[in-house]
Amino acid sequence: MDNLLHEDLTFAIRQCIFDVHNDAGVGYDEETYHQGLARRFAKEGLSFASKEIFTLKHRGIKVRDFKLDYLIEDKVVLALKCLPCDFLQANYVQLFTELKLWQKELGLLANFGLPKVNIERWIYHEKPLEVDENYDYIKGRMNETERQALKKLREAILFVAETHGLGFGKSVVQKIIEMELAHQKIKFDKGAAVPVNYLGEIIRVFKMRHLLIENNVICGITALQDAVSHHDISKIKSYLKALKLSVGLAVNFGKSEVEIRGVRN
Repeated sequence: MDNLLHEDLTFAIRQCIFDVHNDAGVGYDEETYHQGLARRFAKEGLSFASKEIFTLKHRGIKVRDFKLDYLIEDKVVLALKCLPCDFLQANYVQLFTELKLWQKELGLLANFGLPKVNIERWIYHEKPLEVDENYDYIKGRMNETERQALKKLREAILFVAETHGLGFGKSVVQKIIEMELAHQKIKFDKGAAVPVNYLGEIIRVFKMRHLLIENNVICGITALQDAVSHHDISKIKSYLKALKLSVGLAVNFGKSEVEIRGVRN
């Protein structure tokens, strides 16, 4: 049933995209095709909003502005790209985020950067929040300082999840979590220096993007992955070892649930 959502409107939008691409040709920037579509939509009698801005806030403070390319007939979100390759993961994240913020179900990605225009159709449904937590690897192995730091971190993560749900990319999720940690006055360090040791000497000091919570717990955040990956776990273990720490959390604000995994060095 989802595949038939706004079928006639989708067909009309696709025809407009093909016409602009065929008439203008290949090799122009995104704004050129944007302007062409505005004229084509108007000619076809399609109502549309262009470049609307949504300001995402957390606890009343701005997180980030999001700018929509097109919202057509108040039903379909259209995101334009001009890439010499297939769509990138960041493009899908952008579309899902826009569908979530504008509370629409149907989105189209259109790439004008190839000899043949590429259009992908995506359905988005906001799902009830589910949280999957697993602390088996760290249960009974933490001292009290680590336990308290992990407890505070967990509460902040769950508050963010309950407030905003799923559908945002990694950078947005991490920024909101950082804002919540600051609000709760939980000490954290973003970009902590990790000394990389090889053959008994430090070969480089690496600034990790993970969060160091109260100098005791490392937190790695991902988003819109199917699940926490082995690679996610391995990175946290490497940082724990280098910093001589014991406990970490791998957190994924995924496609269907928030997944939290305890990690032990």
